[in-house]
Amino acid sequence: MSTQRLLTAAFLSSLLQLVLTGSAVADLTKGPYVGLEGGMAWDFSYPSGCYYYYCSYNSYNAVSYNLGYSAGAQVGYSFGGPRVEFEYNYRDNNASTIGTTAGTQSAAGTLTSSAYLVNVLYDFDTGSKWIPYVGLGLGMAQVKSNNIHSTSPAIPGSFQDGSSNDFAGQFIVGVEYAVSERVGVTLDWRGLWAYDTTYNYGIGCTPGGTTNCSVSGTTSYYYWNGALNLGVRIKF
Repeated sequence: MSTQRLLTAAFLSSLLQLVLTGSAVADLTKGPYVGLEGGMAWDFSYPSGCYYYYCSYNSYNAVSYNLGYSAGAQVGYSFGGPRVEFEYNYRDNNASTIGTTAGTQSAAGTLTSSAYLVNVLYDFDTGSKWIPYVGLGLGMAQVKSNNIHSTSPAIPGSFQDGSSNDFAGQFIVGVEYAVSERVGVTLDWRGLWAYDTTYNYGIGCTPGGTTNCSVSGTTSYYYWNGALNLGVRIKF
């Protein structure tokens, strides 16, 4: 069975189980809510296949990235334990290095993602203001490699550019502090995965540029990005 089908089956099973058990929890606030959050994003993407020299000089990653940022919003409904939400999330990481025929070089450019997800979560009633939660999400992400290229002015370089819309999933682990019955402050980790993102690439290019490359084509990546977010949830 494919990874996509396994994730879809797990998501639907979790949704059914959480809805069926929702009536057993009575102390948590029920009803609609909105949330906003933002924080730090780490990128762990790696190629699904290596192409010529393009990823042979940088283990697992042809491109490495600096610490970036994440920002998102949610609209959802809580059943008093289980909850379901729609999420939009944006993540941005600047490129740090890129593998080339001359070794690893410093790089410019950014990797971004815009994700649209349906999340199923569960809030654990601890009898206190602290409410841990876990969740799974499925949806779509547009992942874009924005003119990532080596910056050396003297050595033949490489580039990666382009975007694709891909199946995406995420897992969520966090905790909420209930400031009041209607307002909560959240801290969570949201690990986002997108399947088989595709970019254009070139190697042996004009130093510091993206033209006159000795080899060019397309390359596929598995997009992995983890974000540590601080947010607020307002319940109605």
